[in-house]
Amino acid sequence: MNTKINYKILNPGGNKTALVIGNEYSLEERKKINKDILDKNPDVEQVGFISTKDYKLEMAGGEFCVNATRCAIFEYLQGESGKMELSVSGAREKISGGITQERKVFADMQINKTMNELIEKKDNFNLVKLDGILQAVLDEENSKPYIKALKEDQEATKLQLKDIMKTFDTNENAVGIILLEKEGSKLKINPVIWVKTIDTLYYETACGSGSLATAIYKNSIDGTDNLEVVQPSGYSINVQLNKENDFVKDAIILGEVIEE
Repeated sequence: MNTKINYKILNPGGNKTALVIGNEYSLEERKKINKDILDKNPDVEQVGFISTKDYKLEMAGGEFCVNATRCAIFEYLQGESGKMELSVSGAREKISGGITQERKVFADMQINKTMNELIEKKDNFNLVKLDGILQAVLDEENSKPYIKALKEDQEATKLQLKDIMKTFDTNENAVGIILLEKEGSKLKINPVIWVKTIDTLYYETACGSGSLATAIYKNSIDGTDNLEVVQPSGYSINVQLNKENDFVKDAIILGEVIEE
């Protein structure tokens, strides 16, 4: 594979994403491209491949990623307001999304599950089962020692959290632990994400699926259906749940995307 790889770097409020233009690569080629891009761009946290033939995003590890989905929507719509549908790795159904008149990029995720199907308790963790990724949300009090440890020794703490992730029963390609903390009146997340297929482990600067999982967890506690989630980058992602009784129909995840 000697051809030059054409890619763009986008920033969806943190969690910088490289989008490779074209997806006609084998799994081994995608792994190599992923490694090359991450090596050359230390601030990039993930790599996706977008089709030039139809609206399709495939992550390097085959996982699902909300922020990369929003980046793909931004790229396909060329940053202009509008709506579209696209296929995304790890998601069973096409995802609708678009760009608002205020230039915010959103993804409308079909969920169609009851709260009992979406979330279950394992020890202190609240396991939120999303298509393509399992997110384990930890409440503010139990998160404190891990957040402190991340500040003192990030690499060792990430590996400790990865060992915990290995105990979760899931077939999804990606697993995350979402550590919560209060920031004034708002809720801030500290997401550590492990993509098993390509063995990347990041304390991410933003996480769309982690924000969605946090909103689902918060709803299970106090019924909140519209939540502003502060990212480690300082940006916010808004999550709005569309829920009837105990049934979550869909969720809209909205925030900024900037081309680097």
